[in-house]
Amino acid sequence: MRRRKLLLSCVLISCARYSCAVEFNSEFLNIDDNDGVSLEKFARAQYAEPGSYLLDIMVNQRYFGTRSIEFRSSDDGQSSYACLPEELVAMFGLKAELLKTLPRLAGGQCMDVRAIDGATVRYEQNLGRLSISLPQASLEYDDPSYMPPAAWSNGLDGALLDYRVIANHRQSTASSASGDSTLLQSYGTAGLNIDAWRVRADYQAQQESGGQDNTFNDQGFQLNRLYAYRALPSIRSKLSVGEDYLNSDIFDTFALRGVSLSSDDRMLPPNLRGYAPLISGLARTNATVTVSQQGRVLYSTTVTPGAFSIQDLSSSVQGTLDVTVREEDGTEQAFTVTTAAVPFLSREGELRYKVSAGQPRLTGSGGIEPNFIASEFAYGLPRDVTMYGGMLAAQDYLSSAVGIGKDLGAFGALSADVTNSRAKLRWNDKTRVGNSYRLNYSKRFDAIDTDLRFLGYRFSDRTFTNFSQFVGDPESYSLNSSKQRYSVMLAKHFSWLSASLSYDHSTYWDVPSTDRFGLSLARSFSVGKLKNVNVNLSAFQTKNSQNNDSQILLSVSIPLSSSSIMSSNVQHSSSSSSSTSVGYSHDYGDGLSYQLYGGIGDNKYANAYVAKRGSIYRANASVTTDGNTYRSFTAEVDSSLVATRHGVSAHGNGSNGDTRLLVSTDGVPDVAFGGQTRSDARGYAVMDGLPSFQAYEARVNMEKLPLDIDVSNPVQRLALTEGAIGYVNFTTGRGRNAYVALTQANGRAVPFGASVQDKQTSKEVGIVGEEGVVYLLGAKVGAELVARWGNAGSCTLAELPEEASMTNVARPLPCR
Repeated sequence: MRRRKLLLSCVLISCARYSCAVEFNSEFLNIDDNDGVSLEKFARAQYAEPGSYLLDIMVNQRYFGTRSIEFRSSDDGQSSYACLPEELVAMFGLKAELLKTLPRLAGGQCMDVRAIDGATVRYEQNLGRLSISLPQASLEYDDPSYMPPAAWSNGLDGALLDYRVIANHRQSTASSASGDSTLLQSYGTAGLNIDAWRVRADYQAQQESGGQDNTFNDQGFQLNRLYAYRALPSIRSKLSVGEDYLNSDIFDTFALRGVSLSSDDRMLPPNLRGYAPLISGLARTNATVTVSQQGRVLYSTTVTPGAFSIQDLSSSVQGTLDVTVREEDGTEQAFTVTTAAVPFLSREGELRYKVSAGQPRLTGSGGIEPNFIASEFAYGLPRDVTMYGGMLAAQDYLSSAVGIGKDLGAFGALSADVTNSRAKLRWNDKTRVGNSYRLNYSKRFDAIDTDLRFLGYRFSDRTFTNFSQFVGDPESYSLNSSKQRYSVMLAKHFSWLSASLSYDHSTYWDVPSTDRFGLSLARSFSVGKLKNVNVNLSAFQTKNSQNNDSQILLSVSIPLSSSSIMSSNVQHSSSSSSSTSVGYSHDYGDGLSYQLYGGIGDNKYANAYVAKRGSIYRANASVTTDGNTYRSFTAEVDSSLVATRHGVSAHGNGSNGDTRLLVSTDGVPDVAFGGQTRSDARGYAVMDGLPSFQAYEARVNMEKLPLDIDVSNPVQRLALTEGAIGYVNFTTGRGRNAYVALTQANGRAVPFGASVQDKQTSKEVGIVGEEGVVYLLGAKVGAELVARWGNAGSCTLAELPEEASMTNVARPLPCR
């Protein structure tokens, strides 16, 4: 008898899952009381009782949020359909003309996507999911990272604080006269989100004491930016108000106080977005790398000895960047990197623009702050041609530019422009007129696996005056007079070698030129039992008015296991002696790693480095000594705080005020996600470093999920506007299976074929068999379960007994 009951339950569950549409004869079931049979749900394929259901929306197997979906009866009453409102269908990314022609149902309240050839809509009741399949030909862009503006979310209202603290203490030995020094630095961003508005304040603070003369230097606290901005998806633009920086593809960057409105490349289709700048170099010790622009710190972090590469700067960062590498022994190397976007390209008929107005913000003395207005545009013409230009005007100053860009298809993209300036200099009343010429090119050669990321050339007349020169200190006017500048970045991957080359060159009319050359070669191979041996050669040469230094590094790493590596480095610098080191590193795989190395340079030296990446912080520390000259200790801690209506959550920093995602696991702690992110004791976690205006998939790490925890929607897909604090809920519970027999208040068994569902989510967890017997799958602890049958029959299950999942005998359970 028990075997027959279980068999009947399994057959019904299978029919529900695979939508068997049949005409049932209850006599065939050989059930004594046919009045206790409810088979309506199996008689009609894909039929759902009219009403509202909380469902996960899946389109082409991509998550589009959880929302209440109303099911309505068809006109003949023999079937039902999901009512999809227009604002939901607009999120799917259909072609605009197709979206307009879709049939409307229920007086225009519902859109019928089933009218699209090849489209299907399926209600998967056992998963609490509405699965929609759309042919690729119906979509505007066939790109997994693209979501239309209608699908972008502004996230939650809340506040945030991202901070990074770096401390270094250097102690000189008795034989050295350089003295002890302590340096404490902090960088970060505080922010406030209100609907679509973002308020941000970037700060930097530094305190240094000691030195050869035992001096004390406190550089204090400084706000670099205080501004508010918001996305305008309807015109794919960004509005910014306050103290910010001019974001321009034509004119030089400068700090401003005012308002800016510009189209945002990140809102464009993926193939029209720009590149993020790449910064690479060499460090002799555990050094602190700081990237700044006009005194504003954009990025700062500690790096281990050897070659480093910084690739996570925002693609909106443009212009000349100042890079400082401070070693643990106190020495510094400095160089500049020129960045630029892809040459102006717009699709035919598309207008891209930027408009700013306000006053320049000066950090030094001797300058002026006149009102100004700046604008630029790019418009797509036929035959892949783009016309662009711009204007920057203030009292006694006018600069205008005009240019043309061409998509060369297989040969890349090319643009050329000329900028004219007319400035009446206030210190001598002379009017200076000059031109600046520029040529840009970029191309990714997929066929030969080569990436020429950017090649740019600019030449300026001696009489050309940029706006920073016009408003700045007269004494530095000629020092900032640029003559020519060009940069190249080339990367090539062979089957046996990876190579990259970069070169930046700037010359001025009255000061020495600046050059930065970089070359990297990498090879991976196997020798006998040694697998994946890596050999890297990096060379850099920096020449400017401050230093002239050449560096070369040869490194070899040999994996000893999947988590341990032995390495050796040989490094030479023209400003110091050569050094050789041998090291060992180990990664425990849970965010904890360490490195030990020692070598010979000016003196024998040794270093110990440890790093920990946790869910709510990132930290590292190192100790270095050469025995004769100094001992140095460096530590770094990065973290963030996010405050919303869901409380305060901490997470590892890395966003600098940018987009992040707050996730809820329904109060279940220690649910693992990507990296070291885990839900805290309240059941919340924060993922940072999310792209803006692009599809992002938040995933539960199912391999680390305990057996008693069930997540019904382990993958969620969404797109957030810039700076948003997104929010998604992972339906999580400590579930268990239970074998019970359901009895109604009148003493009769719950009808055969009734559906048992989670009342909150409408997820089906079982189908009732003969005599009210049902096997519940993944029922959450504490969840309220209901049994539903017929058109209106229902009852609520009592709390599941603790031993229900521990026996093969159906335990009696009231259903009232």
